[in-house]
Amino acid sequence: MPLFCPTLLSRDAYGGSVVVLLGPAWSTEAAPLIDQGRFPLGVESATLSNARRLAPLVNSGTAHARYYLLHAVVASGFPAALGETDALAAGRDRVRRAEVVLAAASLRHAAAHPDEHAAPLPYRDPHGTRVIAERLGSGLIDVPSSAAEYSSQTGGFLSVYRGAEIEAGLLDSANGTLLPGSVALPESELAAVRSLITWAAEDQLSTDQLDQVLPGACLCQVRSGNERDLLSAILFGTDGDLVPAPRAVQQARARTAATARLVLHAHDGQDPYIGTRLAMTQLCYTSERLAQLSDPRLLDWALSWRGALLRNASVTAWRWLWWWLTECLAEKPRSREALGEALAEALVASAGHDGNVVKSLTTDLPPHREGDCIRDVEGDLLYPNGAESDDPWAYVQVLALGARRLPELTGPELRSFTEFGELGPSYVRNLLENAGRLSVAEFGRDLVDRLLRQAMEISHRRVRWEAGRLRIPTRLREVGEVLDLAGTEGSVAPGLRLERMRQILEELGYLTLDNDALAVRRWIE
Repeated sequence: MPLFCPTLLSRDAYGGSVVVLLGPAWSTEAAPLIDQGRFPLGVESATLSNARRLAPLVNSGTAHARYYLLHAVVASGFPAALGETDALAAGRDRVRRAEVVLAAASLRHAAAHPDEHAAPLPYRDPHGTRVIAERLGSGLIDVPSSAAEYSSQTGGFLSVYRGAEIEAGLLDSANGTLLPGSVALPESELAAVRSLITWAAEDQLSTDQLDQVLPGACLCQVRSGNERDLLSAILFGTDGDLVPAPRAVQQARARTAATARLVLHAHDGQDPYIGTRLAMTQLCYTSERLAQLSDPRLLDWALSWRGALLRNASVTAWRWLWWWLTECLAEKPRSREALGEALAEALVASAGHDGNVVKSLTTDLPPHREGDCIRDVEGDLLYPNGAESDDPWAYVQVLALGARRLPELTGPELRSFTEFGELGPSYVRNLLENAGRLSVAEFGRDLVDRLLRQAMEISHRRVRWEAGRLRIPTRLREVGEVLDLAGTEGSVAPGLRLERMRQILEELGYLTLDNDALAVRRWIE
C-alpha cells in the first residue's frame, strides 16, 4: 500500500464541487502535494506536553530574556484589532527592525568591550548574528535591508517567543495579531528597550551611533540593570507586586520557578561545561541529592522531571531510529523489504547474534536501578562517551528499558512518564509481549513495517486544504515499490527546554562562575 494517496484534488474555477484527477501526482504539472512534515512518527508530543507543563514560560527557542520585553513593548504600541492587516504588518516590521538594532548593539558591545560583555559567563550570540555581523563589519548597518534579510520568518523571531510570551500574559493569544496581553509592564523599567525601538526608526546606524547607546542597549545588560528584576518577576513571580498578573499567569510563573530552582540545584558546584539534561538527570535520579530538597513540593516536582527525562529518552530513541532508517533511504532509495533487511542486519550485527529478541533485551541490559536510585542506562546507550549513538540496537534497548521501568514508577514520575503520545511505554510493552518468538532479525523487519505504517497514519491525520489543494505533510514517498525521501529528517534530540532555562538563569545573574565551577549567586524565592 502506498505511503500516501497519489490523487490530486482541487476545486473548480467556479468554487463548485471537488474535481478529482486520477493518476500519480508526479505526472502532472500541478504543484506537488507533499510538504516536508515535522515529527513524522508523532512521538515528540509527549516531550512537548511535559515541557509545556513543567516550564511553560520558556520554550526551545527563547534564547535571550530581553526579547520578551522587546516584543511586549512593540505590541503595546500597536493595539491592532483582529483583521487590521496594515497595523499588524507595521508591528511586525517594527519587531524586525528592533531585533536588528538589538543584535547590532550586542555584537558591537562584544567586539568593543569583550571583557565587560563576557563576564562572568560567556554570552551567546543574538538572533540574526550571521547577517548582522557581516553588515556591522562594514561600519554601517542599513536597518531596512538588514531587517528584510536576517530572518526568513514574517515577524522575525516573534513567532519563536510568541508561545511563551502568550503564557506569560505579555501578548494576546488571538491568532495573527500583535496585541498586548493581560499583563501590563511598569513603564519606569522599560527605558532601555524603548530606546532600541526609537533607534530602529532610523534607516542607517553607524558604529559610532551604536557606541552612544552602549552598554545599555546590549543583551548582557539584563544581568545588572532594572530589567533583571523585571524579567525575574515576569518569569518566576518574584516580587509579585512589581508585575501583577491573573491567576493563570501566576500558576505558569510558579511552575516555571519550580523548574528554575531545580536547575539551580542541579548546577550548583558543578562543572560549567556539563549539559543541563545530564545535570538534571544526576539530581532527579539520585535519592541522596533529592533528600537535600527541603521543600516537599519541590521534591514532587523533581519526580515529575524524573519521569519527563525517562520518557524523553524513549522519545529520542524512536526519533533516532526513524532517522537511521531515513539515512538508509537518503543513501539509496529502496523497497520496504530492503529497508527491513537493512535494519535486521544492523540489529544482528550489533547484538552479536540472531537469537530470541525478547530474551536478549531482558538479559543483555545492565542493571537500571541501584537501590532507590535510578541508573541512567538510557543516557549511556544514547550518548556513549558523550557522543550521540548511531547504533539502532542501542535505540531498541532504550525502548525496552522504558517498558521495563513502567511498573516501577509511581506518582508524579509515572504521570510524566506516561504523558499521552504516540508509541509510548505501554505500546512498547505490548510490542515486546507479542514478539516472544521473534529473532532479532525478524523483530527488525517487523519494526520497519510498523514504523512505515505509523508514519503513513500520522501524515494522513495531518492532511489539510491549503489554497484549494490537498496537502499531505510527509518527507517520504512511495514510487511504485521504492521508498524515496524528500530532504533529510535530521537527528536533533527532542528538547525539554532545560538548556534554555539555564541560559536565562545565567543571563539574569542567578548562576555565575566561582573557581571554575558554577555557583548560585542568588536563589529564587
